[in-house]
Amino acid sequence: MLILSEADVTACLSMHDAVEAVEAILRAQAAGAVNQPLRVIVRSPAGFLGAMPSAVAGACTGAKLVTFFPGNGVLGIPTHNAIVALFDNDTGVPAAVMDGRYITEIRTAATSAIATRALAAAGPRNVAILGTGVQARSHVEALAAVGPIDALRVWGRTAEHAESMAAWCRAKGHSAKASPSVATATSGATVICTVTPAQSPILDARDVPAGCHVNAVGASAPHMRELSSALVGRATVFVDTVEGGMQESGEIIEAIRDGTLPPKPKLIRLCDVVAGNAPGRTSSSEVTLFKSLGMAIEDLACASLVLARARERGLGTAVAL
Repeated sequence: MLILSEADVTACLSMHDAVEAVEAILRAQAAGAVNQPLRVIVRSPAGFLGAMPSAVAGACTGAKLVTFFPGNGVLGIPTHNAIVALFDNDTGVPAAVMDGRYITEIRTAATSAIATRALAAAGPRNVAILGTGVQARSHVEALAAVGPIDALRVWGRTAEHAESMAAWCRAKGHSAKASPSVATATSGATVICTVTPAQSPILDARDVPAGCHVNAVGASAPHMRELSSALVGRATVFVDTVEGGMQESGEIIEAIRDGTLPPKPKLIRLCDVVAGNAPGRTSSSEVTLFKSLGMAIEDLACASLVLARARERGLGTAVAL
């Protein structure tokens, strides 16, 4: 079995690689070639652990174990940590265990970029990033990989963090500035990405221009919400899986409770749009929303590519069990 560090994983997986790998696995999902139950969550006083197994016919079998401990930020360590385990697809023999923090970071942003390419009216032209953490930076890199960004505005709860994020964007060659409010950041935006661990909404319907596409990423559990019920009810909603959206998304659950969505809302899987099995945007004025919760198949698609390249390059440490 091969053990791969974060440095090994990073050396084998670029943003372009992740976009291609995730798009291919979304097509497999649309074709019914994947088997993945909803994640199992175990809570502790300081955070939670999620178990995410999956199998893709003829491709990969494995699981990700991921933790979210929000207090880690003040300790200077990542709030999300993970490992991915891969097993031989034919024999079930353990093949690899690798760091999953970077995989989680990059595949999440790559999926948002795929949703943006499929659903945004004009691609990622004028982008608002709400949040200043790791996912904020990854989303800028991912969106730039699928289309030109003309302008970036960044909002964060801490003005200093927002300015630091904007400076990072400028160093990457983007025209970017920090915004003092959500409304200022989103004014005129064609794409909005919410990448915060918010427990209550930070983005309302009045802050979203007609024709905008929203990637809602940060809220990953029923008790978390980045978007108001009014916004969710206004938008055409796209999801990773319908089951996940109905059981894990605080925004969708609360919108149903508040009556802005019906008890059985129309939720469209992103994979079906990518595969051409379902329509995406239907008008230039429509607000589209991709509610991202993440799927094990995205992790396994990236991890399988990493394993193949690590073997080619002689990276990692082989151990006998």
